[in-house]
Amino acid sequence: MYRRIKHGSCDFTYEELFDDVQKAANAEQVGKFVECGVSNIKFNFTKVRKDGHKENKTSSGETAKGAGADEKK
Repeated sequence: MYRRIKHGSCDFTYEELFDDVQKAANAEQVGKFVECGVSNIKFNFTKVRKDGHKENKTSSGETAKGAGADEKK
């Protein structure tokens, strides 16, 4: 078995619900999860290794197919 690990960056939006404005304005508070959207995915580099080995092969980065398109989870 081989393991592929992609390293990169993206933009995201994370939405939560709160029952009052003071809790929503306080960054330390945690609300009820609504959704998370991901966009502008860019792979900087990829590592491939055989399970159980520490030796890695690395490829240079490329922009993900459909980068810029929102993906909701």
